[in-house]
Amino acid sequence: MINRKLSPSMQLALVFLLFGTIWIMLTDNLTNTLAHKNFSFLSSLQTYKGVLFMLMSSLFIFLVSRRIFVRQETLQRELTDERLRYKNELAQEVFHAQELERKKLGEELHDNINQLLGVVKLYIEHAQVNPVAKDEMLRKSAEYLMQVINEIRGLSRSLISPALQDLGLMESINELIESIWEIKQIRIELNNCDFSEETLSDIKKLMVYRIMQEQLNNVVKHSQAENVDIQLRHSGSDIQLTIQDDGVGFDMSKIKPGLGLKNIRHRLELINGNMNVESAPGQGCRLEAKFEV
Repeated sequence: MINRKLSPSMQLALVFLLFGTIWIMLTDNLTNTLAHKNFSFLSSLQTYKGVLFMLMSSLFIFLVSRRIFVRQETLQRELTDERLRYKNELAQEVFHAQELERKKLGEELHDNINQLLGVVKLYIEHAQVNPVAKDEMLRKSAEYLMQVINEIRGLSRSLISPALQDLGLMESINELIESIWEIKQIRIELNNCDFSEETLSDIKKLMVYRIMQEQLNNVVKHSQAENVDIQLRHSGSDIQLTIQDDGVGFDMSKIKPGLGLKNIRHRLELINGNMNVESAPGQGCRLEAKFEV
C-alpha cells in the first residue's frame, strides 16, 4: 500500500516504477520465449512491446493519477469545510462572549455605581433638610463619590486599550500590577528576564496585556490569593506566559471555565496559540499560554 504521507507526485512515480519493472520482467521473458532466437521477429516484438508499453503506461498513469488527485481534492474539500465550521463556531463564541461582557458591564453599572450614586443622592437630600448633620452627610457623600470614581476608573481601564505604543508593554503591565495592589494588596511578582517586547507586533503585545488583565481580574475576584507569580519569556520560537496564584483553587471536573478563561482561549485561538489551566481545591490556579512570535 502506498504511504499516505507521500506527495501525490511521489506516489505516482513509485507506482510507475513498479509498473515499469513488472512490465519489463514479464514481457522480456515472453518475447524471448516467442522469438526462439529469430532476431527479426524479436525486433518486431520489441517494437510492438514498446508501443504497447506507452499505451498501457498512459492509461495506467491516467487512472492512478486521477484516483490520487480525486482523493486530494476530497481531503482538501473536507479540510475547507472543517475550517469553515471552526470559523463559524469561533464567531458564535466571540459573539456570545461579547454579549456576556456587555451583560457584566451592565451589572457593574447597576449593582455598584448606580447604588453608590443613589446613596450619595440620599445623603445630599438629607443634608439639605438637616443643617446639623450637613457636614457629616457631605463628608460621606464625598467618600462614596470617590468610590464611584474608582469604580469608573477600573471599568474604563478594562475597556480601553492601553497606550502600548507610548508606554510599552512592560510599563503598561507594571501599571496594571500597581493598580491591583492599590485595590487588593495582592503581591504580584513579574519575571520577564528572558523576554523582549520588541519581537512582538502591536496586536500580540495587546493580546499579552489582555490575557494578563483577564487572569489577574479572575484572581482578584475569585481566588482569595495573597501571591501571584507571573513568568513571561521566550521559549524557542514561542512566547510563553505563566500566571500562578496561591489562592483557594477549584475543582476543574465540577466547575466550568468562566467568561474570563473563555476570552483568553478565544484570543489565543485567533493566532493559533493554546492555553492550559491547572487547578485543584486549596492548591491555587496555574494558567499557561503559548503562541508563536
